[in-house]
Amino acid sequence: MEVDKLLAEHLKEKLEEYMVRFAKVRIVRTKKREGLIRTRLLGASLARGEVLTFLDSHCEVNVNWLPPLLNQIALNHKTIVCPMIDVIDHNHFGYEAQAGDAMRGAFDWEMYYKRIPIPPELQRADPSDPFEPISLHLALV
Repeated sequence: MEVDKLLAEHLKEKLEEYMVRFAKVRIVRTKKREGLIRTRLLGASLARGEVLTFLDSHCEVNVNWLPPLLNQIALNHKTIVCPMIDVIDHNHFGYEAQAGDAMRGAFDWEMYYKRIPIPPELQRADPSDPFEPISLHLALV
């Protein structure tokens, strides 16, 4: 489902034509700009799936990114999963792969989001096993 946040008028029809090929996608339009969180809440309230995934436009996923997340949710429905993602750089729109080591998110004193390594004592044998987060990246929750 795509919740349209007042998409530019000239793109609305093109979006509808393109999305027709995806049977599970619904386009929902708001009357006014609602902001990121309110729009996601609206999308969540209208969704029909058992598991919801939110990704921002700068997020890039790879093959089989979803099964490890769904597995953790199946093991414990109270689990909040947050994948390590690759990104599209906002300066040059180039694809940037995530660092190979497991990381977790934190904010520095200037409130910039940082990825920091998981200390050895908290690392898991299986990198898809859960660990206690410092913070969650709102683009992925």
